Amino acid sequence: LLGLPASSKPADRNSPMRFSLRLEGPATACGNRCRLLIVASGSISAKTPAVFKAFAKDRKLKGALVVLESDGGSVHGAIKLGRAMRALAVDTTVGRVVDLDRGITGKEPGPRRARIVPRADCESMCAFVLLAGLRRTVPAGARVMVHQIWLGDRRSDPTAANYSAEDLVLVQRDIGRLARYTYDMGASIEVLDLALRIPPWEPMHLLTRTEINRTRV
Repeated sequence: LLGLPASSKPADRNSPMRFSLRLEGPATACGNRCRLLIVASGSISAKTPAVFKAFAKDRKLKGALVVLESDGGSVHGAIKLGRAMRALAVDTTVGRVVDLDRGITGKEPGPRRARIVPRADCESMCAFVLLAGLRRTVPAGARVMVHQIWLGDRRSDPTAANYSAEDLVLVQRDIGRLARYTYDMGASIEVLDLALRIPPWEPMHLLTRTEINRTRV
């Protein structure tokens, strides 16, 4: 199942989600409070949790900030990814990471420094990955959008496709999994309720500031 539809986005957001490390900067701005950033940009597939676990292996990521920008993707992939992130006790936010100049030598040790630009979108299943953070922030300028989940092989034209009783069982089963996941992450089940009100052939619902706060996103 997928969270659909995925609207047209730059190539880096339609390509499979990849992960990289950055250090918040510049150092003159954050000093000894500069955060370790995990860049998470791209579509979520069934393979994404394994990619993240391989990335996280042997790295000390507790307390790092995951910066999400994604058009969503696989329901199962998002749930497994979110649980893997929660196990590492990371924080989450929505944004785009922009690299800073490397300085005169270009050989500074450690992760490259970068800043977070808040004007980014976290759509569909990305909204549920966002819930994985112990602390979650949605800065002004960032957008979190939700809608119903749907069968991935029927995404091209959901209203014209045929559906069996087994298809309906799959959808309802995964709604239940999402409900359990949302509860486990400490968010309000209203997040899922808001998503389930929007058919996949309609524009996604943009969460308002009030909804973000009320649902503990």
